Amino acid sequence: MSALPVFCAWAPWWAAQELRSFLDQVRGVVQARFGEHAIDEATGTVVVEQTDCVLGLSNLAQTCRAADPADWRLIIYNHVARLDDFSPEVLAGRLANYEKLRPDLRVRVVGQQHLSSIDAVCDPLPLGLFVCLCVALEGASCPVDRSYFSGWGVGQKEVMAAALANTLRHEPIAAVADDDTPGSHRTFSGDSLFATGHLLDFARTVPDIGPLGAVVTAPAAHTVMVCPVELNEQFANESSVMLAASYIRYLAGPNSVSPNALWWRPDFPLEGFARLDRQAFELVAPEPLHSLLQKGLRAKGDG
Repeated sequence: MSALPVFCAWAPWWAAQELRSFLDQVRGVVQARFGEHAIDEATGTVVVEQTDCVLGLSNLAQTCRAADPADWRLIIYNHVARLDDFSPEVLAGRLANYEKLRPDLRVRVVGQQHLSSIDAVCDPLPLGLFVCLCVALEGASCPVDRSYFSGWGVGQKEVMAAALANTLRHEPIAAVADDDTPGSHRTFSGDSLFATGHLLDFARTVPDIGPLGAVVTAPAAHTVMVCPVELNEQFANESSVMLAASYIRYLAGPNSVSPNALWWRPDFPLEGFARLDRQAFELVAPEPLHSLLQKGLRAKGDG
């Protein structure tokens, strides 16, 4: 057992003693449930030999952070027990037949941290985000490894389109009642891990947004935040308020995705707007949005 660093990137809110307590409970549960395993404390992952699976601990740590430590063991057990559904034997049987699997396919927007252990079927988005092909399991999401995809005999574009259609049809999102104030940012939430998939066809969710579109974020798997782009000086203030709120949601989790922001417009591909994942704010918006925001910031400063 190695000494934990003062700052742990996958659980930055905990001091070393708290993180050690969490990892000790994870070890105890995984050992009792599956036997031989290895924990990589630097990356926050568990490899279970029995299932040949890699389990990330970041989302689990976020869930435990918000709970009473007395409840951690049950939370951890319920989380790691899902590995039964992710074993190669189970997945191979379920993913072998594309036609049977197709109704269960979904897409979600994820960060690089969700893809580090597999060769995932995904399409890149700006600022380190990806559209990931997944299978909907009972209350969980399983990314599709390309090794399964290759046996289907169907093109990736067709498969991703079917998965997006399933997501839009079966995984609805709705505006959070307290946040849907006209002219300001709004928060949309869904009950599943696939809420972020709506960013790929956002027009049906926000039909009232004009041709300049909106700045959008996916701070967590269940949450999408949106700030309409307006040609006025208020946009700089409103978008900065939303980015701050989104960053807080990203840090709090659970199921964090990214603090970065994208520019969504009807009938255009998603573009980068701002980076917040490098411990500083970096505006990367393309023209003319960049100039509009800078003008608003200057006007705000002069006021």
